[in-house]
Amino acid sequence: MSNSYLIAGSVLDQAGKPLGGLLVKAYDIDLLTEDDFLGQGETASDGSFTILYRQEQFVKNVVESFTEGGPDIVLKIHNAQGDLLHTTKRRGGGERFEKYQVVISELGS
Repeated sequence: MSNSYLIAGSVLDQAGKPLGGLLVKAYDIDLLTEDDFLGQGETASDGSFTILYRQEQFVKNVVESFTEGGPDIVLKIHNAQGDLLHTTKRRGGGERFEKYQVVISELGS
């Protein structure tokens, strides 16, 4: 699968405790067009998650195939009720494998 990409990581609270049961959604942030949804994964009891996606999800046309070096990734973490808990900073030029450790300061209600 030469055009496959993988995001893996973990979600922790400020004390370093793993947070399971959260939904992690990945997006390619585009400046001139609508952002692309790459995929999602649920955190396991050890806080780990994986998201597998394909190049076709962020390269939509011939122009993008020449201008898009790699996805500009933002992760959004939601609780079981769908509330947004955290958004990561944009990470430009995503590689085929990206690893994250996300620390959430407030879990909300």
